[in-house]
Amino acid sequence: MMNHQEVREFCEARGIMALAQPTQYTPKVKPDFSFRKEHVVELVGFWCMGEIGMMLRGPSGCGKTALVEQFHAAMNYPLLQPMTHARTEAPDLNGQIIPSEGGFKYVYGLLVLAARYGLSVFLDEYNVMDSSVTTSLNPILEGGKFEIPETGETIFPKDGFRVFAACNPNDKGLGFFGRNEEDASNKERFWVVEFGYPTPDQEVPIVSTILKSVFDDSTADTYAQKMVEVANRIRQQYMGESGAANALEVTMSTRTLRRWAKGITVFGGQGGSANPITFTLARALTNNAPRESRDAIHEIVKDIFGATA
Repeated sequence: MMNHQEVREFCEARGIMALAQPTQYTPKVKPDFSFRKEHVVELVGFWCMGEIGMMLRGPSGCGKTALVEQFHAAMNYPLLQPMTHARTEAPDLNGQIIPSEGGFKYVYGLLVLAARYGLSVFLDEYNVMDSSVTTSLNPILEGGKFEIPETGETIFPKDGFRVFAACNPNDKGLGFFGRNEEDASNKERFWVVEFGYPTPDQEVPIVSTILKSVFDDSTADTYAQKMVEVANRIRQQYMGESGAANALEVTMSTRTLRRWAKGITVFGGQGGSANPITFTLARALTNNAPRESRDAIHEIVKDIFGATA
């Protein structure tokens, strides 16, 4: 695992120089975020190849968004992040005429602004957008130009322009709904990185770092190991991985695991009668689960934590 300073040094040793100071569009550094080295290598390779589009694919909460944001934070790079959803249309990204005092004015979309100034743009939940919108990006992903008929402008992307797109699987069996099948011509314009959850060796330090804000190192490490074991047992029994009739209907992402850990650091010291392990797990995950899955998950926790749960 790598911290922000180590990522910056790794990049600069390979000719990718950080900005001296963050810009107003640079994401804020999350001090407890740890980079998986293989992901940093992917980003550095992408940067050095001069590619424009990177697509990050993987289950919800495995760190796709955080990786892009925190890489830009580590390098002090600006990152524009337009809102994307099922009703997003091309003008929302490119620009459009809107009412203004005394008439109308043209407002540039964040995608065009990123191209004009050579910045990165991040399109989260990329495959919830209609394919007619995503395929409209094909020319720009090839380094082509933006034509803006409303203003008569032609905008050629400046060096440094990059498009990051994050996708969850288009699979209702895994609990992902509203995702569209992407157009083949659009998919082939991206450098595609497949994401999975971290290995236990990578995930335990993530959880342990959070817990060490209130627990001694030994206790934090012990709890973190057990929590990651719980997460992986849940993932193995999730219906997306298990074909068993009693497969779980929810899984535990790294995002949820971090929320569980943060909950324990807060509620563990409040002196309440509730057990902070199960109390916070319910609010981080199982209160949203069907009864059978909820009970099964809490049995997993009891099996791993023993009397402390």
